[in-house]
Amino acid sequence: MTQTFTPTWTPPPFPGTSLLGLDASTLLELGDAVDQGFQSAALEGLARHLGMTLGQMLALLGVSESTYHSRRRSGRPLSADDSAALYHLARVTEAAEQYFTDPAEAHRWLSAPRVTFGNRTPLQFALLPGGAEYVTAVLGRLEHGVYV
Repeated sequence: MTQTFTPTWTPPPFPGTSLLGLDASTLLELGDAVDQGFQSAALEGLARHLGMTLGQMLALLGVSESTYHSRRRSGRPLSADDSAALYHLARVTEAAEQYFTDPAEAHRWLSAPRVTFGNRTPLQFALLPGGAEYVTAVLGRLEHGVYV
């Protein structure tokens, strides 16, 4: 008799993906979504979530408004690099919201320059190579009472 295994547990969404409206529960699914490029709605939604204007979000990402609006009008997704950067912002936003529990407090923390991050904001630092990992590590240390 052959038995088939039917999983009863659904993996949670990959960290940060729910803020972007993505349905990715594995790193491979996330990688595929980044390679294909996120839709402009993901960028606009995260900007709204953080209380930023579209212009502020584009400046943070280093994307010109004309390039963004041209892509949006033609229905083309963000580039893979811009999508990856946006994912890093979503991941640190989710981590900060989990630590602070009050989203407004988390957003203030993410938007204020910190000595720990070389007088950059955590959002700016998250866009550096390895920056998102470091920001989430700092939040983990804070959670365990290790002040940096």
